[in-house]
Amino acid sequence: MKPSRALLMLWLLVGSSGWVSGQAPPGYDLVIRRGHVLDGAGNPWVLADVAVRGDTIAAIGPDLPGAGAIEIEARGLVVSPGFIDLHTHARRGITDVPTADNYTRQGVTTIFEGPDGGSPVPLRPYLDRLETLGISPNFGMFIGQGSIRETVMGRVDRGATPDEVATMKDLVRQGMRDGAFGLSSGLFYVPGIFTPSEEVIALAAVAGEMGGIYISHMRNEAARI
Repeated sequence: MKPSRALLMLWLLVGSSGWVSGQAPPGYDLVIRRGHVLDGAGNPWVLADVAVRGDTIAAIGPDLPGAGAIEIEARGLVVSPGFIDLHTHARRGITDVPTADNYTRQGVTTIFEGPDGGSPVPLRPYLDRLETLGISPNFGMFIGQGSIRETVMGRVDRGATPDEVATMKDLVRQGMRDGAFGLSSGLFYVPGIFTPSEEVIALAAVAGEMGGIYISHMRNEAARI
């Protein structure tokens, strides 16, 4: 059965020559006409036009005056903000397929990496490489507690010494300065599974002091949940 309303994926339609109007000098780079517009804040949809100039939404409203260099007829389609995937393992493929077609074709425009306690340490060289690739999606990172622990003490099954904790806290600070959104842990995996809760708290506190958040893969998904 065909869905009654489809999601309009701007980034796929823009650039198709069939949508170019070629009329009088445009007021906008792009105008999407008569779509069911969702604002992403949980409000009901409204029937409206969306006008874009450069990389900014310049106007939203019914029957907007002015033309666009590209005009898209969106009647019966939904126009929405891009979706955000908070938990990905995109490092496995983003450098091979920088356009991330699997995400963009689903309307995902922002992805986060570094979950489950795993990330590059340090982050900056990896993020710099992504900048040179010119990847399609917005790309956010978490600094991984497991990767930090392995960098400092290997994959040993013991608590960290005070000096090791201090070094790990410094690496969290560096990760936050490099652009991390916070700290992740994978307490189901080696070496996260060897980490006492107090050690995780100490590192998460550093991320919190710098405006970051803490996300975790829980210790045990099989029993005693």
